[in-house]
Amino acid sequence: MKKKCILVSLLLISLIMTNNYTSFAEQSELSVPPMYQNLKGKDELLGFLNEIGSLRSNIGTITITPTTVKENPSKIKKEINFYISEISSIENSIKMFEKKYNNSPPDLLFSEQISILLNAYKMSLNQQLALLDGIINNEVGATNLFHSEYLTYIYYYLNLGDQMISYIETFYKL
Repeated sequence: MKKKCILVSLLLISLIMTNNYTSFAEQSELSVPPMYQNLKGKDELLGFLNEIGSLRSNIGTITITPTTVKENPSKIKKEINFYISEISSIENSIKMFEKKYNNSPPDLLFSEQISILLNAYKMSLNQQLALLDGIINNEVGATNLFHSEYLTYIYYYLNLGDQMISYIETFYKL
C-alpha cells in the first residue's frame, strides 16, 4: 500500500513538472527575442537564410570515398570550391547588408549570426578539401574513412551550422 502511494505521488509530480516545462517552452516560442523584434531588413535576412539552406542541402551531395577520389579528384575539388565561392558570394552580400543597415543593431546582430553559420559551412568544406588531399596523397588517416579523424572536423562544422539554423528557426519566428 505504501509503495503504491509513493508510486502515484512520483507519477503526479513528474506529470506536473512536465506540464510546467511544456507550458514554459510554449510561452518562449510565442515571442521573438527583443533584439530581433525591430528588424529592418527582415526579408533580406530571410533570403540569405534560404540561400544558405539550399547551399547546405547541396553540400550534402558531395561524395568523397577513396574510389571516387582516385577516379576524378579534380571534379570533386571543383565542386567543393564552387560551394566555397557560393559562400563567399553570400558573405559579400552580408557585408553590403551590414553597410546598408549599419544603424540597426538587431540587423547587425542577426547578420553576425549568419556569418557564423557561413563560416561553419566554409570550415567544413575546407576540411573536405584537406581530406581529399589526404586521400590523394595516400595518408593512412585519410584513406580509412570509417575511423578517419578528418571526418570528425567535417561533421563538427556541418553540425555547428545545422544547430545554428535550427536555433534561428526555433526562436526567431521569422
